[in-house]
Amino acid sequence: MDPADFADGPGRIDDYDGLPCHRPASLPPDLTLTEDLLAVYGDAQYALGRLATLERHLENPTLLIAPFVHREAAMSSQVEGTNVTISDIYAHEVGASPKRAAAELADVREAYNYVDAVTHGFERLDEGASIDVELIRTLHEKLLGGVRGEEDRPGELRDVPVYIGAPDDGPDGASFVPASPDYVDLLLEQCLSYLRRGEYPPLIDTALVHYQFEAIHPFRDGNGRLGRLLIMLQLYEAGLLPGPYLYLSAYFKRHGIAYREKLLQVSTDGAYEEWAVFVLDAIAEQAIDAYDCGVALTDLREDYRAKFPSFPTARELVDYVFEQPYLTGPRAVEATGRSKPSVYDAIEALEAEGIVVETTGQERNKVYEAPEVLSVLDSG
Repeated sequence: MDPADFADGPGRIDDYDGLPCHRPASLPPDLTLTEDLLAVYGDAQYALGRLATLERHLENPTLLIAPFVHREAAMSSQVEGTNVTISDIYAHEVGASPKRAAAELADVREAYNYVDAVTHGFERLDEGASIDVELIRTLHEKLLGGVRGEEDRPGELRDVPVYIGAPDDGPDGASFVPASPDYVDLLLEQCLSYLRRGEYPPLIDTALVHYQFEAIHPFRDGNGRLGRLLIMLQLYEAGLLPGPYLYLSAYFKRHGIAYREKLLQVSTDGAYEEWAVFVLDAIAEQAIDAYDCGVALTDLREDYRAKFPSFPTARELVDYVFEQPYLTGPRAVEATGRSKPSVYDAIEALEAEGIVVETTGQERNKVYEAPEVLSVLDSG
């Protein structure tokens, strides 16, 4: 990283044992509400409002939470360079053992940790918690706990420098060196303090806070996943998102080069407006996609339920496969609370209609998947 590239930017360069580290300027910046920014702001507000109407018209909104969270978990993992799929995460939950290499299995476990972190984050906000350093550290521990070595110290703020865009994970060739370890604690506290008070409309503040969090890079690893989760929590706390339905990782994956370039341009040139336009465009596009996905899932659920007008257990099992498109007999019995014979008859009925398909070929310990449900989730 060449310090001269940041001479005209809004932050400053600190020396850490001879290493130049970029310290972002405190929020908020002096932001111009340009026509482009206001236009995409309106688009994002409208798209989020439309997404909220989807939940209000659902008999049981929780039916969509699990599919959407798993979708974001898989995509967030893919942004980090893995090939984890939604099916992998669901299969992991029921103990299915796809033929995957050890490293890939670790990726699946880490993606599943994202599901746990999202769930915990929303539950804590519902309990009245604030988005503060304690919550951020807890979420980081849930993201990386049990899947990363001690060197990554899940839940602990970093006390060493980190490097962005460095092929050897060292300073040589790094395009960006985030804040010095000497300032991480202070900068993160200031960032979250701004998140809680805000000065711009919440959608715009969400973009500003995401930049700030990534520029600080408060942990040794996992900052990208945690930063994307933080966007959902911030929108939820602001009342703009009814639940964990917004999976921005899909947009950031499609536009990965632009994402990284625009983050860097804030640091080098103070391009806050361009960055905010980019993030709000992501929110608008993904909120539209989430709405379309939700409609497709609810329509499919109604089609399935209509096949069993006088078979209550089968209808309940239909609901369950939208929460868990991979299922086993014992788990289905536990989830529905119905008798074992009734549940196994329902599984046979769903299998006869092609709603679920047995995947193991075994006589015992069978695992079923719902291919059409998974296809809808994979379509985004």
